[in-house]
Amino acid sequence: MTEQTLEYYRPVSEHLHNILDNVGYSRDDRDRKIRIGSEYEMFWNMDMALVQPTARFYIYVLGSRGEGSTGPGLESDTDILIHSDPYKGVTDLNECQLDMINLLMVKDTSTHPGYVKLQLIRVSPNCAPVLIYGVEPVVSLNRSIMSNTISQKYGFVSGPAIHCPGSNKMHSTDNVYAIRCSRWPQEGYEWFQRRRLRGWPSPQQIHNAWKYGCFATPVGHPYSSELHQEWRLSFSITERDLVRSFEDAVMKVYILLKMIRKTYIEPVVGDAFSSYHCKVCMLWIREQSPRELWSEDNILYCLTRFIRQLYEWTTAGFCPDYFIVTNNIYDRKIVGAVRLYLIQRLGYLLSTDCRFVLGVECCYLGQLLSYSVIGQHISLTPSMRPIGEEINIEYKLCVHKASEFRHSTFVYIPECYSSLVNYLERFMLVSKDMPYNMLYAPKYAMMFLSSQLGFHIVSFCKERARFLSSGQIDYLVQLATSCLSLGINSDATSARLKLCGVGMELGNHNEIERCLQHISDYQMRYMYSATVDTKRDLTILNRNQRWCLERLNIQIYSIEELLQTQVSFSVVYTKSEISITPAPMRMEMFRSVGSPPHLREPTQLTDAYTYWYDWSVVDSLMCLYFFQYINFSKQRKERHRQVAMDNMINVIRTESNILHKDTALNLLGYSFMKEDRLINAFVCFNESLKIRPYHNAARFHLALLFQRTLTNHGRRAHY
Repeated sequence: MTEQTLEYYRPVSEHLHNILDNVGYSRDDRDRKIRIGSEYEMFWNMDMALVQPTARFYIYVLGSRGEGSTGPGLESDTDILIHSDPYKGVTDLNECQLDMINLLMVKDTSTHPGYVKLQLIRVSPNCAPVLIYGVEPVVSLNRSIMSNTISQKYGFVSGPAIHCPGSNKMHSTDNVYAIRCSRWPQEGYEWFQRRRLRGWPSPQQIHNAWKYGCFATPVGHPYSSELHQEWRLSFSITERDLVRSFEDAVMKVYILLKMIRKTYIEPVVGDAFSSYHCKVCMLWIREQSPRELWSEDNILYCLTRFIRQLYEWTTAGFCPDYFIVTNNIYDRKIVGAVRLYLIQRLGYLLSTDCRFVLGVECCYLGQLLSYSVIGQHISLTPSMRPIGEEINIEYKLCVHKASEFRHSTFVYIPECYSSLVNYLERFMLVSKDMPYNMLYAPKYAMMFLSSQLGFHIVSFCKERARFLSSGQIDYLVQLATSCLSLGINSDATSARLKLCGVGMELGNHNEIERCLQHISDYQMRYMYSATVDTKRDLTILNRNQRWCLERLNIQIYSIEELLQTQVSFSVVYTKSEISITPAPMRMEMFRSVGSPPHLREPTQLTDAYTYWYDWSVVDSLMCLYFFQYINFSKQRKERHRQVAMDNMINVIRTESNILHKDTALNLLGYSFMKEDRLINAFVCFNESLKIRPYHNAARFHLALLFQRTLTNHGRRAHY
């Protein structure tokens, strides 16, 4: 572990610990889940005793719900183990009892480790137990346990379990019918004799494991030629006891492992690699590690150690069972291509130095951690700079290719479109494995560029319609429609506003009025929604705070939902879209006439990025009201036009965070000129020049204003 790794491992581990506490995985939450599982177990046993008092069935709640490791983002079925008291597995004939159905656990040379065959024993009073030779009765017993049950009517067989779908009020269950073995088989004695230098499990836990015994479940080894005659040994009760004894930091790592599996591994290999593999590896790591290692500021290191151990086992193709080390739990599951995919994925996780935690999707953990570490100025991405530079290059190439539509002919458009798609595919390929929560960035870039491409094609059609045939126009319209449909949801309003601008240029004023009103209503309806504040240190919302927000009808959004429903970027028109740009906004594209973009000298720090000087850029809210003003003016709706004018004035006066305020003032000044309120227009243009003295289209507007003033003065002098 390098010094750079150590530098951020500890603070990020502490943030992870706190976030998991707040999203439902604290020690108190875990104890509550264990208590609920124990209460379910008690109630089900009481119910079973009342319904079938002679059958003597016993039920155990196992798996995530029994361990207390389930929670938000990790919901799972309830694993139920059921055994009937009359059936008893024995390792020696001396253990047989008269009032029981005794089954001797037998192993031969063909039986795989961790599996046994059961031999029925006849026990008579005053006689020694007698083996009933032949396996057919035991095979029949195997089948009867799986078929002659009430639950079978409501579920289906899945491995050793019968899966029963749940209802609205109950979780679905996986019921495993097993035979209780009061003693461990001989091949499991190694677990009791194992040398443990770290003091875990404790002597009391080892004693309890001997007392619990084990279970035989009706499933054979996948490679066995006698698959239907074998029973798998299960130590589920001991596993549950050991996992419940995990320290808080150990349980946090275990939960993180399950989240990582769900985010990174399950999409690649499916259910072949399960949470049970995580549990087995976790038990091994905990046994071999000192207790001092498991602290809240060491979570990332422990996580790395686990993934490295898993990588070594997967490379070797052998993952030892925790209780019977000769049993390979990878058999038939992690083999062939699945094993290669898993090795590749684990290698990728190791190569990121734990930065992959920023991409964990469960409970929005990656996003919450990103906000938290940004607030603390912790750098997690030193090695991401080359990828970021590559993405930046690809983005500029995409924009360059899109701008070529301004100068292209129809013959060149399919070639240019194909070239842009290739760049977009490369862009997605470069950024798909980014190990932090900006995984949505390439998808958003694809949507944004598709939207821009669609508007470029529309502008090209409008500008050169007289030179194109009807077939060529139909082709371009279809191409533009597909691009715009892909990019219309890049944010809440800007793409839709540009579509409204196109509609106004085409004269569809009534339809545009309805569309603009819909956008206006949408903004007002969602203006009280709450999102995580990324500009301050993050305080994670606990359950009580979430309940309060939900009661007040305030919502919490993911990054993707936030961008698509709550964020409105500025409306941007490039020069290649000049033919669909509203006339008052075209002047903004010539703010820097006489100075090429690459020769411009920024006059202040905020002008460091000057590529947009050749574009028309306006805040979406100001653009909305300006479009309403223009549209109502063309429809001669005086009252509505005045409301739109008042809205623009209020935006300038009250919105402190409005973007490109100089352009907004220019549009307001233009509107005043339309109203022949020249003094008000001059004030707007003058304020705009105060904000941006250079590279400002207000100079063009002032020239028109002076021309209008002189014209009006000449008319008055004439009369």
